[in-house]
Amino acid sequence: MGKRILFIDGDQLIAEAVNTMLESVGHHMRMETSGAAALHIFSRNPSAFDLVVMDMGLPDISGLLLAEKLFKVRADIPVVLLTGAEGQTQSKARNSGIRYFSSKPVSMIDLAETVEKALSGVE
Repeated sequence: MGKRILFIDGDQLIAEAVNTMLESVGHHMRMETSGAAALHIFSRNPSAFDLVVMDMGLPDISGLLLAEKLFKVRADIPVVLLTGAEGQTQSKARNSGIRYFSSKPVSMIDLAETVEKALSGVE
């Protein structure tokens, strides 16, 4: 296993908890609480990551806008969007290229399953 995941969430406690959980199942994590910092890191070396998992509501940029910027750097990067919203938000996200979603509050089982689907390319 051992995939390289960039995890972005503006809430430090959630970020640390999810980071720890995904590390415990063997993934190599890079955690960021700023969308701008995450974009900078990703842009410098986009092949360093197999997956991006991020919150929809980041303090400095929307998850959808950040995903669009990530896709401009590397169009094939799978992205999992954490969101409490359904329907219209997911429709907009799908239109921007996001294919994987996990609901907030985060269920570790649901997130782990969604991460595995995204890494294997199963929708």
